Amino acid sequence: HLKKNTEFMLLLCIMLIAAVMRFYNYSGWSLSNDELSALSRRNFGSFAQLINEGVRPDFHPGGIQVFLYFWVKIFGDSEAALRFPFVICGIVSVFLLYLIGKKWFNASVGLLSALALAFLQFPILYSQLARPYSPGLMFSLLNVYFWTLLIFDSRKHKPIVLVLCYSISIVLCM
Repeated sequence: HLKKNTEFMLLLCIMLIAAVMRFYNYSGWSLSNDELSALSRRNFGSFAQLINEGVRPDFHPGGIQVFLYFWVKIFGDSEAALRFPFVICGIVSVFLLYLIGKKWFNASVGLLSALALAFLQFPILYSQLARPYSPGLMFSLLNVYFWTLLIFDSRKHKPIVLVLCYSISIVLCM
């Protein structure tokens, strides 16, 4: 029981560190050229126009453009509003890496992996940009997690639910 409480408290501290590192000054600097480019490619009168003129000519994943199209309509285009969901994706990635490390090896590996991701400069920076990198990492880790459950833990869970979750995670990775 003490071991589980210690593991939980360490994970909580790591997640808090990840959140502080990613939220610190995330809206304090102006939008990058990449972010401005993404914003300019979402200013269309219709969804069909967004796809035809904003997504198709670009080489980046269309899901981010579609997401930004709706997100900005609801929450605005300030630095804080625009970057918020990407910061959340970065924080969730730390937790998913913990789950994968724990499942594949043990709790210590999961905690150390999550701690490393919580502090690494590139994941922090790319979690603070409204670009496809942070969601891409999160969806890839989600895919690995559901694949792991499907292959190694399908007896503990309903296989049809795991197949569905795995399939959705593959689509999100696209």
